Amino acid sequence: MTFAATANAIAYTGAEPFFVDVLPETGNMDPQALERALSSLASQDKKVAAVIPVDLLGKAADYTALEPIISAYGIPMLCDTAEAVGAYHASRPAGSFGQASVLSFNGNKIMTTSGGGMLLTDDEHFASKVRYLATQARQPVPWYEHTDVGYNYRMSNLLAALGRAQLARLDSMIERRRQFRDRYKAHFADVPGVRVFGAKDDEADNSWLTSILVDSSVAGWTSEDLRLWLVDSGIEARPLWKPMHLQPVFVTAQGEITGVAQHLFETGLTLPSGSVITDAERDRVFTALERFRLSHVARG
Repeated sequence: MTFAATANAIAYTGAEPFFVDVLPETGNMDPQALERALSSLASQDKKVAAVIPVDLLGKAADYTALEPIISAYGIPMLCDTAEAVGAYHASRPAGSFGQASVLSFNGNKIMTTSGGGMLLTDDEHFASKVRYLATQARQPVPWYEHTDVGYNYRMSNLLAALGRAQLARLDSMIERRRQFRDRYKAHFADVPGVRVFGAKDDEADNSWLTSILVDSSVAGWTSEDLRLWLVDSGIEARPLWKPMHLQPVFVTAQGEITGVAQHLFETGLTLPSGSVITDAERDRVFTALERFRLSHVARG
């Protein structure tokens, strides 16, 4: 349950992704499914190069449960914290788990440099290797000499300065999004068949995106019905990530699949969540939601 970039990074190296399904409460990696996957792959003598949990929509994965399982198999854990800057798990900040973690500063994130991101690690040797590869693997000699294939993965100083300025405002931007989520929770509290996704333990969540899950058999309408209504009102809303094992490009990939990620995709809808949305724009969103609700009641 993630954006394609997570799986693409695996494919770039020539490795094969093996997908592990998620928990229904958070959309993050299911520890029991991971345990089954690692046990099965070990019995087949398959080498697992790394486990990559994803901190979905700004909520850190359950590293308390995941770390012992992964450690028992002696496998590195690399954390996709792209969406979770400012979030916490067990009083530790997202990005501080595993051998390394990555943050995204893409234009749709809370803190943005328009693109790019950051790699975090406590391993100095690993950090040095990453810096080396990120600067075209240039050797420390006066001329240009290369013994490895490198990459141009450097952020410009100007964009880094933009990010640092936003870092100073990170807490206030997260609080703004949290207030938006609280208003969604209040709005949908008495709507049958609808719940705000991942709302438990909100104080540790950065509230990057707020999504709802719709049980159409109870609500009488689907998440797609609401999405189309909002689109007609000039308001963008999107389904949750389409799971990687359902993507055509990864159709042959193996996985430990329970059906939870697919269910979240089919019933979930991500609503406007931005920190810079004005009060007037927020009111327009909730006016559209209320009109949809009244329309549904009227039809019922």
